[in-house]
Amino acid sequence: MKNLKHSKMIWPVKAPFMIAYRDKLTGTLDLQPYVDLQWKIKIWGIAFNGLVFKLNHEPGADWWHAEVYTDKSQGSMPTTHELDVAYANKEGFNEIIDFLKEHGMNAERWQSGWYWSKEEKGDDAVVMDMDCGQAELVSKRIKNGYTRLVSHKIGSNNHITVRYPLAYLHNGKFETSYDLILSRINELWGIQLGKGYFHLTEEPEKMLWADGMALAERLCTNEIKYSLPRKEAFEEVVKYRDAVNDALIKLEAYGIHTDLWMDKGLGYLTSSENGDYFATYLHEIIPKTRPCICRLYAKNKGGTIVI
Repeated sequence: MKNLKHSKMIWPVKAPFMIAYRDKLTGTLDLQPYVDLQWKIKIWGIAFNGLVFKLNHEPGADWWHAEVYTDKSQGSMPTTHELDVAYANKEGFNEIIDFLKEHGMNAERWQSGWYWSKEEKGDDAVVMDMDCGQAELVSKRIKNGYTRLVSHKIGSNNHITVRYPLAYLHNGKFETSYDLILSRINELWGIQLGKGYFHLTEEPEKMLWADGMALAERLCTNEIKYSLPRKEAFEEVVKYRDAVNDALIKLEAYGIHTDLWMDKGLGYLTSSENGDYFATYLHEIIPKTRPCICRLYAKNKGGTIVI
């Protein structure tokens, strides 16, 4: 968790894990590949391999009482196969649990000991030992086992949004959508901030002003104008930098490379020039001969196309 790129509030989790956010009314679980600390109150569990295990344990009980545990997300005792999957992913699960606990959440690691499954044989039930992954039979009357619910009540997740409109480069034009369209990730170029689109990434190296302008000019087409942004274009970045970076990290969690915005000094190339100098959003005058960060800006010449 701590080694992954993150913003202040959004922390990606490593595959195959996802975070399950519960809808308060329906109990449906929405799976996302990141922890959103702004919505930690909605986190119900951790998902992997199509299973969602709850963040914490149910109270200790014999098998008959444990068997009727449930909640709005239709959590129930797992099968032995599901506990096998949990055992195989225990280390990564516990790492996420530790992170959530560090941020004030009521979350519990898998414990050393055995867990009830819903499978039974006469007066005995099958349990899984989380120390070694072995299954065995235990009397249903015993009360010192653990119970952790698993749920399959997962939503369709048809609409993935990151708060800001996204720009897809398709057939030589930008198409804008609030949805992250996973089938079109290869077309994703930028994020809309204000009236135009900022590229999701910076150029690999700092550039001179003239080189940045020349790069933008070479990319221009009959349909799209690429440019260095005017200093005024940075207004939303300056005011809402944390929220914009949160959006970029959500894209990162889906495997899309982005570069987070730097601090509010904003030493980026702009097209706002005056002789041998250009001006930053904060009115700092910088010589054109000083290499600076280049982040391209673009617009459709024919206006916005919404999909």
